Amino acid sequence: MVDSYLLFVERIAAECDSRDHEFCGGSGHCRTAATEHAAEQARLRQAAEFDAGKERLSLQLSQPSANWSTSALLRTARDLLLTPPTRDPLWRSIAITTALARLGERGLSADALVRTGFARDLVLKIIRDASMFWCAGTLGTDTTIPAVLQPWVDLLDGEKALASHRQELPAHVASVAIAGAVGGRAEAWLREAAIAHIVGWRIDGYLRVERHPKDLVLMGGRDATLWIIDRFTRTFPRDWSYSSLNWELAFNANSEAVAQVSGVPAEILTERTVTSGTLVEAVTSKITKPYLDDFEERKLGESSIASLATLLDGGQYDTALRMARRFHEAQPQQVHFALAYAFCLIIQDPAAARSILDNIQIPKDSDAIGIRLANLVTCSLVQRDLPGARAQAKRLANRMADASAWLWEPQSLFSGQPRVRFQSISDWLRDFEAAVPPHSA
Repeated sequence: MVDSYLLFVERIAAECDSRDHEFCGGSGHCRTAATEHAAEQARLRQAAEFDAGKERLSLQLSQPSANWSTSALLRTARDLLLTPPTRDPLWRSIAITTALARLGERGLSADALVRTGFARDLVLKIIRDASMFWCAGTLGTDTTIPAVLQPWVDLLDGEKALASHRQELPAHVASVAIAGAVGGRAEAWLREAAIAHIVGWRIDGYLRVERHPKDLVLMGGRDATLWIIDRFTRTFPRDWSYSSLNWELAFNANSEAVAQVSGVPAEILTERTVTSGTLVEAVTSKITKPYLDDFEERKLGESSIASLATLLDGGQYDTALRMARRFHEAQPQQVHFALAYAFCLIIQDPAAARSILDNIQIPKDSDAIGIRLANLVTCSLVQRDLPGARAQAKRLANRMADASAWLWEPQSLFSGQPRVRFQSISDWLRDFEAAVPPHSA
């Protein structure tokens, strides 16, 4: 596509040059507009062409080298770290450690990247994988557990919080485990285990190394560390955290100062360009379309709601409600936190919970609609409005989509000992029908 503006300013500059710089008075400014416009267009092309996944894909069969981009090195380290070390573990280990070494040469320490930058994704991946095998075992399925996951499955076996959840789904088991002692063990492992043992997912008998808090992050701190991970491993800014977007906006405003504060060399940061317009669009999207729930907030929500459910299951209603209120007040437009607050409020004040549920803005195709309906049914049960509960349950049954969530067990609401359970809405409806027969008063 022809850049007509660039052609125009170049024509003016050429004319000025042919007249011995009559137009610009000999200052040479006649070429400034053309030079600046060409530079800006090159910057926009660089921003548009960046694709972290595509670059990683083209190099996935190669071992990292010094001439790889920072994005390719980070994606290689991250993607392989999240891949179980069961297939060609030696090649995988060499690739990860080589990528980390090359990144270290660029001022990005392996400790900061692994122990903070990749930490949350890694723990979530390992515990979710272990939960699948643990759940299969509790159901009596004859399953061979990979040796690398056996110690993690053993941790789940010893998790007291899971004692009453042995027949639940893997997603539920993982969320409870992350919120409990297993999550604490995983965090300690990330802080103190040798990098080689983190790479190998080894939590039994791992080598402990001494690291100070400042060693676990880049010079700019935790948010700066996560910003570097976001900008070089995630193509679209809409998938970044709010904090990362703020860092990038600041970088666009004053790249030299932000590079100095972050501790990341400016020449590394300039490998990628993100336009301010793209960043503003990402921020606007998060504010105006909160139901999209970026993946970081969604993961935060999963573990937070699991913590709330653990408190509720232990009868600590006031504590759970205070926590839920803080989550909701901090991010009032996030659907999962609004649902969690209403969920915690149902037992103590079903009318207030109903008011909150009725006012949550949820898109028509979202699974959250079903979860809201289930909670509205629960409000009616607590208020002993059985006809209303049946009518809402009928609406819920007519929805084709099924989802899993933390819900109050219908039968427990009549026993005086309310219990929560992570289950699919279809299973919950069956429990409701058993607890509330069609012709019960």
